[in-house]
Amino acid sequence: MGLIPDETISEIRARADIVSVIGQHVQLKRAGRNWKGLCPFHGEKSPSFNVSPDKGFFYCFGCHKKGDVFTFVMELQGKSFLEAAETLAAQCGVVIPETTHNPEVARARGERATMLAINKLATQFFVETLASPRGAAGRAYLDSRAIGGEQRAAFQLGFAPADWHGLADYLQAKRADLEAAVKVGLIARQPKAGGFYDRFRERLVCPIILPGNEVAGFSARLVADAPKDSPVGAKYINSPESPVYKKSRLLFGLAQARDAMRIKGRAVLVEGNFDVISMHQAGFTETVAPLGTALTPEQVELLRRQTNEVILFYDGDRAGRAATRAALSLMLAAEVPVRIAWRSRGDGVRLEGQDPDSLLRGGVDVGASLDHARDGLAHYAMLLWDEARDSASQRGAVLEDLARLVANIKNPNRLEVVASDLSTMLGVRPEAITRAAARAARAGSDAQRPPHSGPSESAGPAPVDPAPRPPQGPVPQHELDLLALVADHPTLLATPQANRAFSLLTDDRLRDMYSAARAGASLAVLAPDRLPPAAIKILLAGSYAQHPKPDAVLDAKVKELEVAAYKRKTIALERQLAQAKNIGDTEEIRRLVLEVMNTRKQVD
Repeated sequence: MGLIPDETISEIRARADIVSVIGQHVQLKRAGRNWKGLCPFHGEKSPSFNVSPDKGFFYCFGCHKKGDVFTFVMELQGKSFLEAAETLAAQCGVVIPETTHNPEVARARGERATMLAINKLATQFFVETLASPRGAAGRAYLDSRAIGGEQRAAFQLGFAPADWHGLADYLQAKRADLEAAVKVGLIARQPKAGGFYDRFRERLVCPIILPGNEVAGFSARLVADAPKDSPVGAKYINSPESPVYKKSRLLFGLAQARDAMRIKGRAVLVEGNFDVISMHQAGFTETVAPLGTALTPEQVELLRRQTNEVILFYDGDRAGRAATRAALSLMLAAEVPVRIAWRSRGDGVRLEGQDPDSLLRGGVDVGASLDHARDGLAHYAMLLWDEARDSASQRGAVLEDLARLVANIKNPNRLEVVASDLSTMLGVRPEAITRAAARAARAGSDAQRPPHSGPSESAGPAPVDPAPRPPQGPVPQHELDLLALVADHPTLLATPQANRAFSLLTDDRLRDMYSAARAGASLAVLAPDRLPPAAIKILLAGSYAQHPKPDAVLDAKVKELEVAAYKRKTIALERQLAQAKNIGDTEEIRRLVLEVMNTRKQVD
């Protein structure tokens, strides 16, 4: 199934009783013509969450979340618009017609369903193996890390035995599609002997669980040190990219953390899977982690939609500090409130070089560290400034580094406040910071700019009404072309590619309009209040109205936006590489060279 016809969307919206849908998750009480309850998106004691059945709309006066019935399902369950529509259609008895005009889309959806089913079977195999005599090594490893039964079950932890064919035989016995198992990276072909062998062997296996309890992929760790040339491979291996596993768009532990994130109004971001599991076991169930790579703009957008603020609690070593800085940059650009956990023993003694799991096992009061986490930019600034106390040249370098971070802030009022606060902390004039930030902004952001939205908007359709803003500045041509396309073919707004396109827009005016259009607003009505005359003319020219394959054009537009994003990222990385070379940081140079090469491959 691909595009859902507009009339079907309208029927779902008409038949899905918003009070009934939200009432499944929130205890609502009538308040005049509306209904009221405790907001499911943030912790509160007095109800500020309102539902209007007449308008088909919800709004929270506390956290300012708002939207229609589709938005509620998307935000609460982490679903795409298409998935939310399917969920609501099933609940209210609406049949979504099959799209016979696009067999390729139907094939892709069938392949996705098969892959998810294969991953579910594999999870069952790994869990059963962990509990069996063959799983003794896995249980011993979990015991050594003090991971109890509750967390083993919550994270569906399993074990891949040393047997080269255990999983392959299991899947074959279940009559599973072995070709699909190859595509998701569970098994591989044996070219000479024939048949298949298992990719995961002698490993503790962590499934990557999606909202709805589907399994996207796996992350697996050796339970014992292996010889250098051991056939079992690297210490950590993960599922390869596939139609169901896009690691840049997923977070480990999100399915288990979503409720706690809503209740506590925060997410704690750590680096590793076992940091997440240990934090959950200690009661910090709002903890998640990237999947073994640097944080991505897509993951930041996912966090922004799920919670009010993010606390960075990365490892205390050099690599952890670099990761903290990169994450801070992305959070600032996305306007996600961010704090950094202060590492101390409680008596003022700083604890460097330790990961959250080690701190927990060492008896450190992690709860106090999180509750007293400091503003992200202020904490990072003071940390670097103190270390450069005795060197004017080092302080100059620190100021330039901070300026690159500040340059990610696009709101001029917020930029002024941040510059004023930093100037007071560092003992420099605010103008010194704003000038340096302006230079950095002209040179380009120091990280790929993540998608920006207001605190209550999402990538899916929501009945938002962004306030008109006076037209200012040039509009990126390739982004304007995308809006011209969807202005001529609004049904494209309900496609998965439209979600991806939204995440790649960098112009705030276009993002606001795109979001409103997905809610049903007319781009023709929105454009005059938001765009310069030349851009309005392009948007409303009808250039794509007669195009026979608008979905193919959308694919090309998304590819163009992706290439532009990778180019911005390459420029930022090359600048960081030059800085690393200037200070002789060989470890950072090696890391950045590899990242630049990988990013260039995406462009070429």
